[in-house]
Amino acid sequence: MSANVSLSDTFDQWRVKNNELIVMTQNDGSSNFIKLTDTTNSTSNTTGSIISTGGIGISKSMVIGENLNVHGNIHANGNITADGSITLGDTDTDSIVFNADINSSIIPSTNGSFDIGNTSMYWSNGFFEHVKLHAASDLGMPTLEINADDADQAAIIIDGEQTTVATFRIDADKLTTNSAALFSDNSASPITRDSVQIIQDNPVALDATALKIQSDGGITGMTLDKNFTDVNAATVTGLYVDFDRTAASGTANFTDIGLNLDVTASGEGVTISTGLDIDVVGSIGGTSTAIGLDVTVGSADTNIAARFIGGEVALLATTKLSFHDVAGDENIYATGDGALGINAGTTLTLTAPTITVADGSVDFNIASHDGTNGLQLAGALVTKNAAHINTTTNKSLALALVFN
Repeated sequence: MSANVSLSDTFDQWRVKNNELIVMTQNDGSSNFIKLTDTTNSTSNTTGSIISTGGIGISKSMVIGENLNVHGNIHANGNITADGSITLGDTDTDSIVFNADINSSIIPSTNGSFDIGNTSMYWSNGFFEHVKLHAASDLGMPTLEINADDADQAAIIIDGEQTTVATFRIDADKLTTNSAALFSDNSASPITRDSVQIIQDNPVALDATALKIQSDGGITGMTLDKNFTDVNAATVTGLYVDFDRTAASGTANFTDIGLNLDVTASGEGVTISTGLDIDVVGSIGGTSTAIGLDVTVGSADTNIAARFIGGEVALLATTKLSFHDVAGDENIYATGDGALGINAGTTLTLTAPTITVADGSVDFNIASHDGTNGLQLAGALVTKNAAHINTTTNKSLALALVFN
């Protein structure tokens, strides 16, 4: 270090300047400033216009005209601000540790260009008050993809406290094909399970409906397509409804309906409304029995297998009316149009107080009359001829017709 001494300086001035240089090396220091005109740039900690092998303590501000290169650590007791870009670390082994809270938004400089984490390095937990995802039209991947590998934990849990709005909602107003929601269970496990469960579990919520499906467009409201290909013996059910109502006490009246169909249709043209359409096709191979409607009723004070109010019971095409027991032995059936057949061993009892046989070419014909079977009056077999019956001309009889 040197001090410039002008020729006009007095000896005393020269002395003072030299003393300042000396004082600068002492603990008390100098009250004057240091100015260097050397323009040597620094490229390391051993080059530049000022080189110090020790530390430098500065009690005021410092302004650096160009770059600052620190070989060690940087510590600031106050705030740090930067007007330009900041790059932290030069390899993935460098780390950034936040001990303080973040007091601003984190906004990327370009849409859809940067990630948080990657396919092998994950963040542990994320706590957000609101999450909004927006996928560009050319994203080429799902907007939200969740890959949950913990077999004992749910992939998604929603704990909603909503009262008048839906807790979970999907709005799909651009669909042309496929579905607004798809649940696929492709597990090969044979253990009993429910692929989808809807549980309304509060017994006090009397007006709550567990599942409501509303279709305001399309010709089909709901389709259940059940397929089964296993070769082991089983009872396969397409739709199973288990309805149980219990009342611990009280004498209130209840009307219990297991399946309620309410069909209301109107139109200007020809309208055919069907409440229940059953189509059962038996198996081609083996021995099969096709049952269109199987009704079991019991344990009540009054048991009614079927009740029809209004309309008629129509048997169409070649369908005939047939009544028989489970074994198929005793049978009353329609052998043809207007003909009623009764199998041998079947008893037909008419208990009406008055039975009138209409007049006609053949009113009532008993095919066999051999003295051992035929017409019985009050339990007595008519064994001879029509004269036995003619005694009751123009009179009503209480009949019991028994065919043996």
